Amino acid sequence: MLTTPLILGATGAFALSAPIVSHGIFAPTSRVWGNVISRGTSEGPPRVALTFDDGPTPGGTDRVLNILAELKVLATFFVIGRNVQRWPDLLRRIDAEGHAVANHTFDHSRWGVFGHAGWWAHQIRRTDDVIEQVIGRRPAMFRPPVGHKTPYTLMAARRTGHALVTWNMRPYDGVASTTPQRILDRLLPRCRSGDIVLLHDGAEPNRKRDPSATVEAVRPLILGLRERGIESVRVDELTGLKLYAG
Repeated sequence: MLTTPLILGATGAFALSAPIVSHGIFAPTSRVWGNVISRGTSEGPPRVALTFDDGPTPGGTDRVLNILAELKVLATFFVIGRNVQRWPDLLRRIDAEGHAVANHTFDHSRWGVFGHAGWWAHQIRRTDDVIEQVIGRRPAMFRPPVGHKTPYTLMAARRTGHALVTWNMRPYDGVASTTPQRILDRLLPRCRSGDIVLLHDGAEPNRKRDPSATVEAVRPLILGLRERGIESVRVDELTGLKLYAG
């Protein structure tokens, strides 16, 4: 069983200049290694996709779901396999309320950039397995931890039948020192139709995080976007991507 990434060699796909390699790995919108979806269409009614990472986690996911239900908004949740195992009822609620469920690896390892394709594929398939056990469907969208990716990440996504989805807007809400106002200041003036927005409803396994700043920003964010004529939808609605396998 592959539980830790394997170290990449210095040859092959990485025999490139350092700036190109760095951009390919760390820039969420980069397509250096292959097809990455970081934005949707701006055609039609103005829309953005709100996405939530690192759940499901009590105290964050449930509070976000309450607000989305109140405002009649559907979002996309990129969930961690270990968290699904711990809190399957929260995943059931995400699915039952019409939100999209997507894959965010099983362990959320920050060392994933050193993983070979087999390690990435194992992380993706293991997460699909636990999601299918809970909601009976396997996601067709995948997001790597922190958005970091290598040629092996893209290779594993193709092998497992997943579109690799990142984002083009983020408020850095995972930072402990942030506030709801900082989140809103980073998003409301800048969001445009077609944007995929990264937020965090959960916490990585074995890490503590207070989601209150994100939770408190969700309602004014949605309402502020509506004042600008922009509605919030699921990623599949904004991109035309398939949501589940089969």
